[in-house]
Amino acid sequence: MNPRPFRIGMALAVALAVAAAAGAAPASPEAGVYQYVIHKASGTPAEVATAIAEAAPAAGFETLALVPVGSPEGCGYTASVVALYQPDYAKKVLTANRRTGPFAIVDRVNVFEDENGVHVSVVNPRSILRTVLMDDEAHSALIEEHLADLRGLILGAAEGEASEEEYGKARKKGHIGRTMGVMAGGPFDEKVQDVSVVGGEDWRAMAGAVEEALKVKGPKWGTGRAYALELPEFELTVFGITGTPLDTKSFEIVGAGADGSRKKLSCPGLAHAGAYPIEVVVTHEGATIRTQTVDSMYRMKMYFEDAGKWAFMKNMGMPGSIASETEAQVQAAAAAQGR
Repeated sequence: MNPRPFRIGMALAVALAVAAAAGAAPASPEAGVYQYVIHKASGTPAEVATAIAEAAPAAGFETLALVPVGSPEGCGYTASVVALYQPDYAKKVLTANRRTGPFAIVDRVNVFEDENGVHVSVVNPRSILRTVLMDDEAHSALIEEHLADLRGLILGAAEGEASEEEYGKARKKGHIGRTMGVMAGGPFDEKVQDVSVVGGEDWRAMAGAVEEALKVKGPKWGTGRAYALELPEFELTVFGITGTPLDTKSFEIVGAGADGSRKKLSCPGLAHAGAYPIEVVVTHEGATIRTQTVDSMYRMKMYFEDAGKWAFMKNMGMPGSIASETEAQVQAAAAAQGR
């Protein structure tokens, strides 16, 4: 008998019981951007990530990509990110908010190692979905149910010490305010930006052109296509883009973030690898096809705010540079379509 399906079934049963017990209770009043699921996992980051990716279908998820992460210079440790998609959850999120929802429907599982072993963490829907849906309390139960499903998948696929510890910036609500009254804050829907707006009905053709353009890595940050998720029911495609040195520079800047226990580790920033890939959305609205991203500074703040104000001030030019690279790739796609 193969023990893995049994483990997955048991873990999912426990997760569903937790979700049922949670009922319609509101999301945690304070939530970190990331949540650990396992410490001291058995295997290398690549092996554990592969096990999670392979177990996904039995748990109701689809694996979009298994993305190797760049390690900072001099770092002897590695990380891998598993991009996952749960169709029923995505439909609920997109029904709740068609404009903002595409930026929260792909789950990212970070499998990374350090001096203390191999860890598995997730981007925490208690934090990120509250931000994307702008603190709509009607979806508190959805948040808890989805987190339970995600944890059930991971705990059923990998062995190690279970954890529910959260890290990254701890927020009491989804709304992200402005730093020093001026920098990168406000309602999420105001941060969804048009990179390209063209007339027409054939959104798939535009998405195909964007996909081809994203296969060419950006010259400065190395950003390129990691996955593509097409959702015909909503007439949109979500792309995930990432690259090196985008990731390694980000990890160097954030360091241990707000987690003092990680400050003495050789490359603590790998714990934030779940911040990537970045979403690029091609969507059809009436007679218009839009290619959209989230304001780059705002998105960096969503996932890396615990780096601190000084780190953001020293690297003020980085978000704009990332945005310019993505814009050039998308504009190349629009030009290829003759628009």
